[in-house]
This record gives sequence, C-alpha cells and structure tokens, in this order.
Amino acid sequence: MQSIPVQLHTPDAILTETYGLLSLQEGCLVLEYESKDAFIGAYSSGVEELQIFPDDVSSLTFKKGVFKAKLKIHARSMKFFEKVPGAKHGTITLRIKRKHKADAAELVMFLQHRLEELKSAEASEPAPLLDTGEVGPSGDWT
Repeated sequence: MQSIPVQLHTPDAILTETYGLLSLQEGCLVLEYESKDAFIGAYSSGVEELQIFPDDVSSLTFKKGVFKAKLKIHARSMKFFEKVPGAKHGTITLRIKRKHKADAAELVMFLQHRLEELKSAEASEPAPLLDTGEVGPSGDWT
C-alpha cells in the first residue's frame, strides 16, 4: 500500500506547517511528520516517526469534503499523541488533499474493519484470572 501525504491540523498553522506521510508497514500504521516555519521554511523540527498499533486506537473517523478529507485518529490515552503537533484530547486530525482521498478512504475502511475484528475477538476471549503485568500490542493491522 502506498504512502498517503497528509497535513496535520495544528492550532499555530499561521506560524508553522506540519506535513507528513501515513502508511501501513508490517502490520503497523506509521505516521512520519515534520514541522517547518510557514513563511520561509527556515526552521525545521526534523522528521519524527510514530508507530500506531490497533491497541493504541479507540476509533477512526473519516470525513470527505469537496476539496479535502479529514481523518481523525482517536487514541486510548492522551499520552500516546503528546509529542504530535496539534494533538488535542488524544486525537490527531490529518488533512488529505483531493487527489489522495480515494486512497485514504480505502485505507480507513480497511483499518476500521480490522479494528472491529480485533475488538470483537477481544470481547469473545475470557478475561485472565491473574494479571501478569505484560503490556504490548496484541494484534496488528494486517
């Protein structure tokens, strides 16, 4: 699956712009992003990478507009997106240009379907009698 160019919605969009790529790699949703000065691009934060597993996501919302689409990724914890510019209440908003809307819609449909499968499988499993304290991803997107 190819990478989808995105723009992160940030409150200081007049001063800085944050652009990135969203892709599905080896069962993990990967968001690579970089913030730059909006005027001359002199300041750059450097490329950051965030790996998103299904256990980290509570829901996905995708809205198509006339010119752009918006993808909102809602995390299970506010801490997960704490370093991502524009994150608010554990949610990031990614803007997608018109020419990439179809690819983004296909990716989101796949991710939503997979997230529902994992949640239903999790609900059907019996709860463990004793918590072992192990924390880690229990599934992947593929």
